[in-house]
Amino acid sequence: MTVIGGGMIGASAARHLAEDGLDVAVVAPPEPTDPAAHTGPFGAHYDETRLSRTVQRGAVEAELARRARAAVASIEGFADRPVYTGSGHLFVSRPEDDEGMGEAVRNIPDGVEVLDGAALAGRYPSIEFQPGMVGFLDPGTGSLLSPRALVAAQLRAATAAGSHVFTSSAVGVASDATSTVTLADDTRVRSRKVLVATGAFTNGIGLLERPLALRMKTETVLLAEIGEHEAERLAGLPPMHYGIHDPVVADIYAAPPTTYPDGSVLLKWGANTIRDRWVERPDEIAAWYRHGDGDDIVELMRPSMEATYPGIEVTGWRTHRCVVTYTGHGHTYIDAVEPGRLYLAVGGHGRSAKCADPLGALAASLVANDAWVDPLPADRFRAMYQGEVEDWPCRDLMADRPTDLNQGPRNRPPQVSIRVVNPTAAAARSSRADRT
Repeated sequence: MTVIGGGMIGASAARHLAEDGLDVAVVAPPEPTDPAAHTGPFGAHYDETRLSRTVQRGAVEAELARRARAAVASIEGFADRPVYTGSGHLFVSRPEDDEGMGEAVRNIPDGVEVLDGAALAGRYPSIEFQPGMVGFLDPGTGSLLSPRALVAAQLRAATAAGSHVFTSSAVGVASDATSTVTLADDTRVRSRKVLVATGAFTNGIGLLERPLALRMKTETVLLAEIGEHEAERLAGLPPMHYGIHDPVVADIYAAPPTTYPDGSVLLKWGANTIRDRWVERPDEIAAWYRHGDGDDIVELMRPSMEATYPGIEVTGWRTHRCVVTYTGHGHTYIDAVEPGRLYLAVGGHGRSAKCADPLGALAASLVANDAWVDPLPADRFRAMYQGEVEDWPCRDLMADRPTDLNQGPRNRPPQVSIRVVNPTAAAARSSRADRT
């Protein structure tokens, strides 16, 4: 069989299929060496830090997180450097905006600590939290993970189990007695089954006859380069989701000082911003990966980071770009398009890093068995197509949220406006903190 897409989900699926004894080809173009000049598709795993946590508010999310944690040892056995580092995860918000964390903690008695403002200040003196915040600290099961290292380990494991990796991108799929995947370099790969795991580019590259219900949002990460002394001072910072109230950024996900491939030590400040936008066409997505919002996004984002880490000494600023792919029900689409022939695993919904291995395993199981055999409900992963979604389980762009959320005074609780939505969609609504 052929897996089209060697990102976080596709690489995982390829490993599980190969280790189950199937003959697997993986179409996995490498990370571009020069993004500005790259003409092919991009991937969401070009990063060194994502946040992994096991405390989740939904039963499906919690089970996927549990499975991901259980898979750590098997993945790292094929890694040439650590995939998972450190331990602990901190979620901080005002009580009225805790994304269900309080309820999740009560239902999962695993040592999670609840920290009020005084406790947060005492535990993390280098962080200036806004007034009224409450923290949920998971000291044991949370961690950082490297998406790059994760994908490399999964592909190495797949290769060790007999898979063949093609580095050219797929441009078409044709089916007769078998399926033929055509690559950009004119290579043709024939197989009985095909799994499409092509993320944000899925609808635009002609692999599926019917477009999926997908929404793609731009995402900017600010990276502060710091020196050795500052790295030592901030070494105790936790991986953190932070429900900050700020005019231009929201929904922060922050990583402690991390050494990147070029040797630099960087502090990560990911966020939704008022510059975010929806993108749809492959050329729009590729243009975002190549150029993003320009250098001025640094000046837009850095005040919130500097206010949170007062006195931080920064030697340089960088940005990183990504695209978040949302589905119509809040979970990855893992389904058969043509049973026995064509399958898909698309749409991370902000969780494809920390849940990549179990999501890939679900897709592999479906393909190998030609049926859904997992105890998790298949309906939570069914494919939805354009025109089927009325109320998307993803938040509005920050620029489109109520004015009082965007422009309320710093360090003061805003007057929150609540929108009544379809109850079914609301039940599946994804946490903004799930974006890692």
